[in-house]
Amino acid sequence: LRELKVMLNGIHGEMALLDEGSELVIIREDVWKKTRAPINKNIRMHMQTANGGSQDMSGCLEMLEIDINGIKTWAHAYVIADAPYRLLLGHPWQKLVQLSKSETAEMVYVTIHDP
Repeated sequence: LRELKVMLNGIHGEMALLDEGSELVIIREDVWKKTRAPINKNIRMHMQTANGGSQDMSGCLEMLEIDINGIKTWAHAYVIADAPYRLLLGHPWQKLVQLSKSETAEMVYVTIHDP
C-alpha cells in the first residue's frame, strides 16, 4: 500500500492510501468534515472489512473533488466513522486515472492520467 498527497474539495490537504483490493473510495468522518462537502445520507452501505468484520457507512459524498498536483478527479466517497486510514482510494478510482506504479530499490513512482 502506498500514500499520495491529495487536496480534497480545494480546501483540505490529506494523505490518501492507495488500496487495489478495495472497491470503494472511503473517507473517515473527521476528514470529511474538514472538506465541507455535503453528504447524502440516503446512500448508505454496509462494508466488509479486510479483517473479516463489518462496518456501516453513514452516507456518500457524491462527486468529491480529489486533486493530485493539479489533476482534478471526482469520486463518490463513502463516509465511515472510524478507520485506521484517513482516506482510501480503491481500485475503481485507480482505474479511472490509469494509475501505474514502478519501483526501484530507493523509491516507488506513481503515475496518474487526467481522466
